[in-house]
Amino acid sequence: MMANRLVGIRGQLGRCFSTSGSLFQTVKSTSSDSPSVLVSPPIHVFGVEGRYASALFSAASKQNKLDQIDADFQKLDNLLSKNKSIADLFRNPGVTREQRFALIKDIGLSDMTRTTLETFIDNRREKRLTKFVSVMNRLMSANRGELICRVITAKPLDTKLRGELDSVLKQFSKKEEKLNVETSVDPSIMGGMIVEIGDRYIDMSIASKIKAYTEILTSNV
Repeated sequence: MMANRLVGIRGQLGRCFSTSGSLFQTVKSTSSDSPSVLVSPPIHVFGVEGRYASALFSAASKQNKLDQIDADFQKLDNLLSKNKSIADLFRNPGVTREQRFALIKDIGLSDMTRTTLETFIDNRREKRLTKFVSVMNRLMSANRGELICRVITAKPLDTKLRGELDSVLKQFSKKEEKLNVETSVDPSIMGGMIVEIGDRYIDMSIASKIKAYTEILTSNV
């Protein structure tokens, strides 16, 4: 059954961006070389998180701080994914602005990343922080010539299924890209898998199907 899910990935996988002016003014380059002109990111990223990520990438690129920003967001991703309580603190409405700022300072990030996150919070985007970190890491991976793919399954994949999965996913990477597949287990999806590759998100979990069927049945009552 899992093998059938792998086959289904192929079919389901198969613009310009704008930036936040206020954020860009906050983290813009101090360089005299056309500071108002954005440096285009290696991939298009969308939504609120994409606008922040694009502005930060441009500013960091102009100041030759991309490696620093890359390290910061890998650190943030690791921290938020392994410490749910910290991620919850950013979403908790009972936590004050000053407490969130103090937490960011304690993490030990570069000034540019810290300023960006403080702007993010000042604009009341803290509930989108985890998504922003994910988008920024995807952008930085593309800058390194990598294509990040995250796969969630209800139970660990055996060697054979993992090989079949990698074979299918490689078809969606460019020749010069290095495919970086991260797998995790979440029993709550009940079966099937959830795949996030580049800017594509495919939910083939049994849990999502049950939810969809339930909503259909409920709406007909």
